[in-house]
Amino acid sequence: MTAEPSLEVDLSPGDRYGEFDILETLGKGAFARVFRARSPDYPEEVALKLSRAPITSEAMAIRALREIRILQNLRNPYVVHILGNGMGEDERWYMVMELLRGSTLLDAHDFDRPMDPKRATRLIYEALVGLDEAHEMGIVHRDIKPENMWIGRGAGRCKVIDFGLARAWDPGSTIGTDATVGHMLIGTPHYAQPEQVHSGELVPASDVYSLGVVFYELLTSRMPLFADEPLNRVRERLFTKPLAWLGAHVKKELVPVERYPEGRGLPETLRNTIHWMLQKDPAQRPARGRVAAEQLAWVLHAHYGVQVTAMLRTARPDGTNPSLLLVPGLHEIGTAATCAIDVPAGGPPRSHARLMWQGPGEDAVLSPIEPVGTVWVNGHLLEAPVRLVPGTYFDIAGTRMVLDYPPPE
Repeated sequence: MTAEPSLEVDLSPGDRYGEFDILETLGKGAFARVFRARSPDYPEEVALKLSRAPITSEAMAIRALREIRILQNLRNPYVVHILGNGMGEDERWYMVMELLRGSTLLDAHDFDRPMDPKRATRLIYEALVGLDEAHEMGIVHRDIKPENMWIGRGAGRCKVIDFGLARAWDPGSTIGTDATVGHMLIGTPHYAQPEQVHSGELVPASDVYSLGVVFYELLTSRMPLFADEPLNRVRERLFTKPLAWLGAHVKKELVPVERYPEGRGLPETLRNTIHWMLQKDPAQRPARGRVAAEQLAWVLHAHYGVQVTAMLRTARPDGTNPSLLLVPGLHEIGTAATCAIDVPAGGPPRSHARLMWQGPGEDAVLSPIEPVGTVWVNGHLLEAPVRLVPGTYFDIAGTRMVLDYPPPE
């Protein structure tokens, strides 16, 4: 069956929507419904996200197109991936996404019990990396919460989902519109940010704050602004009081995580990173997902013996051989201020190459920056992008580098 255009969509297993056989209802939100579905156009089952009602206004169309454009540009393994989209005969917008097996973090974890620190740190690291690709594009998610963090079966990889409230914060971005909507509350009060009251402007550091709240709660089973009160009791007390949540984010001091036994057992670097993510002033937090992710990658590597990043090993002309943990994303190599990977070289500051790594399971791609002539791969001048398969070495301005990938999950 297909719902009438004037009615809210109501599909059940066994129904059809266009080319899609409906198999199961996966979720219901304010704007859309999500179904497990099958289509002859896709070799495997998919998730079909379908607007509750026909697209009848410009605002509804903008929201639908915004999420599509964002997800079409995200490629890292820590976000949900879009496979296609369209408009049904009843003028409902739909989006075809990879079918995720598992559950949301809210369902996967009992927040009455602290999570193992190594596991919690890895999940938050993955979410930060997923968000950072959006941040690189000038996009803020604006609704980070356990319900929007998907924990997969098997390896339990975390994927950020539901970019329906995402907006552009960077004036140079062509996706979405400005992040502010007057002083209306954006997202979920429990995970709102102090700047919603102070300025109304949300930036990448706003997503970092919300994720910091989730992180603190995973580790301690307490909310970071209410000392000693169990998290679920706070949730019950403030369930219908959004302004009380906002007031707490603005006015109440952060309870140091070491107040609790679970926090005192954490590495100092990890405690400091949590507190950094939860600063009231967004300018005092990690500026974007990657900055915090790099700190957590180091904690996982140094304290928990887990390698989640690539390892860039270098041999410099001066005899120093530093190694760098490389999180997924785009990295410039050179001596310019914009370069994340520094190589000692004479002459004016410049970028020599860009290294793009999508994450575990993918080979990085090394691309030269004009003028070419300073980058060599396996002894050959690099004049076009090349994949760095395991064992490849490359030389930039006299520094030799080898990229070691993390072990399979």
